[in-house]
Amino acid sequence: MQEVFTVSNVKCGGCVTIICDGLKKLNGITDVDAKVEGGVVTVSGDTLSREMLDAELMRLGYPVVE
Repeated sequence: MQEVFTVSNVKCGGCVTIICDGLKKLNGITDVDAKVEGGVVTVSGDTLSREMLDAELMRLGYPVVE
C-alpha cells in the first residue's frame, strides 16, 4: 500500500530527514521518500491511515497541501 502527499515548508535536505525519520517511527510504515522539489512525500506500508499521516506531517511542521 502506498500514499502520496504534497506538503509545504520542505526547504532542504534537513527537512527531508525530519519527515522521513518522523514517519518511519509510525507503526506499519516500511518506507518513506521525500523530495525537496515539489514537497512530494511517498509513504509505503502494510497499513496506512491517511488521517494519521496527515496529523503526523502537521505535527512535524509540514502540513499537507490540499
